[in-house]
Amino acid sequence: MAIDPNWVRKLAAVAALAPSADNSQPWTLRWNGSELAIAFELRHQTHRVFGADSHATLISVGALTDHLQAALARNAMPVNWQWPSDPALGRPYVSVALHDAPANFASPEGALRRHTNRSIYRRDPLPSDVVRELDGYREGSNRAVLVVDRPQKSGLIRLVRLSSEGRFCNQQLHEWLIGSLRFTPEEVARGDGLDVRTLGLPPGGKQFLRLISDWRRLAVLNRLGAYKLLALSDFAALTAAPALVCVVGAADARNVIDAGRLMTRLWTDLNLKGLAVHPYYVVTDQINRLRAGTLAPGFEPKIAAVDEEMHRLLQLQSGETLHMILRVGYPNAEPLRSKRLPLEAVFVDDSQPKTAQAR
Repeated sequence: MAIDPNWVRKLAAVAALAPSADNSQPWTLRWNGSELAIAFELRHQTHRVFGADSHATLISVGALTDHLQAALARNAMPVNWQWPSDPALGRPYVSVALHDAPANFASPEGALRRHTNRSIYRRDPLPSDVVRELDGYREGSNRAVLVVDRPQKSGLIRLVRLSSEGRFCNQQLHEWLIGSLRFTPEEVARGDGLDVRTLGLPPGGKQFLRLISDWRRLAVLNRLGAYKLLALSDFAALTAAPALVCVVGAADARNVIDAGRLMTRLWTDLNLKGLAVHPYYVVTDQINRLRAGTLAPGFEPKIAAVDEEMHRLLQLQSGETLHMILRVGYPNAEPLRSKRLPLEAVFVDDSQPKTAQAR
């Protein structure tokens, strides 16, 4: 039986709430009347930092896939993912056949409530039942590693700081970040990028971001050590958090997508329990850049040492890597939530005549 296209639109709208690198939303959902496929979409035409096969994009695709999985499960629909021979190409990454949908679409609570909270959290420890549950999270080769021990946590925070130093000295990453920031109501209304109000900036923080938006200016300040001060910006928040949760696993494309699914399921479940979550990608990004040869000049020895220490701290097995760090704790305040692109920008219904879509 044919599925109502409006039902599929509602499904796509829930999926599109998924998190992505700096809210870049690097995907398109295409419906052909029987299958819904996830394909790559380049949103940053100028700053092409994360391509179709990049780790950050594949993590985002996994997040989108998890939202789809949750929505289909909420509607009691079986899910049979169809994987191409090389999902990293993004043509498509994955697709799912849909049939016999219920008359009314039911939205999954978790996907609607999942959000990023960048504020400083309370120091209350995680409940023992949550700690026990975290040990059981798996997806493909990926697993969750809970970090609450003070020395281990301090060591991981140090790796975040060292990686952030490299990040703030990288012109390409700086220009990507500045291109992702949304300062005015008109910019925010576009529905992509990072609304600066969601960043938890201190007084004067917005003006400082504008000051360093020109790379030439930041490059001069970096010669005076500005990158070290910028790297400390997350230190207080990380130190105050009662727990860090790391997603680790194999580094091939399929497993990176699965890591994104695991990350999002963890994130959603923690939010539903009243816990706040803030993802940190900088360690993974800098290690990937070390392997790709795209680090800021001079940072190769430092990030190589970060990679080695990260494996020791998290007791990673051969072939495993760090996919994401989640800062977790009880929030002091409710955050402002990021907007998303209009559905028309991320969903294409190829099952309908073009004239019908234009009405």
